[in-house]
Amino acid sequence: MVGRNALQKLYLPYFLYLCNMNEQKRNGFKTTLSGLLTLAEEGIDRVKNRKWGKNTHPSPLEIIAYTGYGTPEHLYCRGRILQSKGIVTSAKDSPWRNLLNTYHRFESDEVPHHPLQIHYEGNTFLLQTDEEGYFKLDSSLSSSLQPSNNIWHNARFDLPAAVANTQQHQTVSAYSQMLVPNHLADYGVISDLDDTLIKSNIISKTKMLYLALFKNAYTRLAFRGAPALYWALRKGKNGSSKNPIFYVSNSPWNLYDMLDEFMDINHIPKGPILLRDFGHAGNDELSAAFKQHKYNETVKILETYPNLPFILIGDSGEKDADTYLQVARQFPGRILCIYIRAVNDKKRAQRVQQLAKAETNMLLIEDSLDIAKHAQLNGFIHKQGLHLVNQSLYIDRSSLVDFWLEEE
Repeated sequence: MVGRNALQKLYLPYFLYLCNMNEQKRNGFKTTLSGLLTLAEEGIDRVKNRKWGKNTHPSPLEIIAYTGYGTPEHLYCRGRILQSKGIVTSAKDSPWRNLLNTYHRFESDEVPHHPLQIHYEGNTFLLQTDEEGYFKLDSSLSSSLQPSNNIWHNARFDLPAAVANTQQHQTVSAYSQMLVPNHLADYGVISDLDDTLIKSNIISKTKMLYLALFKNAYTRLAFRGAPALYWALRKGKNGSSKNPIFYVSNSPWNLYDMLDEFMDINHIPKGPILLRDFGHAGNDELSAAFKQHKYNETVKILETYPNLPFILIGDSGEKDADTYLQVARQFPGRILCIYIRAVNDKKRAQRVQQLAKAETNMLLIEDSLDIAKHAQLNGFIHKQGLHLVNQSLYIDRSSLVDFWLEEE
């Protein structure tokens, strides 16, 4: 227990410190500390698995099923199996409760090499979790989806009773939805989260740490006008489209539940949230994929929907502009526009401004209204969407989008 507790205390500062380093320092830090953490954790997990047995665990298991996406012929989804932490949040949670919940998110007890089943629209898949408890399905469907106006399709994830937990003697299940764009899509949207949609103050270590540690999904803030803007983009040029929206972030999967809840509380359109596995940050074989996460996920989305153009949204605090320009050059004619939200850092903003001068379809913008005005002028959103974005700037949480929630 002493070794386990010591390891637990390392996780959170490791993640927070890693997020705020420049790339050169981060690589060196990851190589040393992540290697030590990996060796320590593998040793603890081996002892734990011998003690508990192959498929028996001391606490209930929980399937974290992430929102996935696909086509009528293909499905891509991910998730994780953990020992349940029972994290429940509310608007009344104290800063110390939020800190404890954040700690529990990173002190996750993963369940490695565990079988599970996925049931999706007449298709059944058998998978097994990896060393970190993650599972991933990237597979063709034996039974294709029928044409539908619905862009959401339900999936069920099961741990059969025989393997779930001998103390429970019951099947553990979870449900999630898979996004499948259809003929009602004019274009797709790929958006960053931190400092693009949700206020994170990444350029300020003190503010970023405060928000990450002591706030939760109820008390974190979206940028003014952002919920209405993303609904305007969802509804497209005629106000009745069903444009798919994907959220790609460098945040770790440990924060998925908080981000998913934040989106729901703030009435932001539902879409796959694609995060990173920080457990692989120091693995030499996977470090390249870890660094190129946003690029790789964006490319995969564009390749999945070869006939769909896209709008890309990011911020100047990270390297979103560079990533999106690389994607635009790789997929000529596919990117309608790149919107980069300016953060409170003149040097970074000026750098992005120089990049934007060379690209006719990339704009450095100040707020959601700037995007809405340009999008409406170029026929990306309906004029009603622009009106709602403008009105929503004057209230904290917009009720103006409520009538648009019917499809969700």
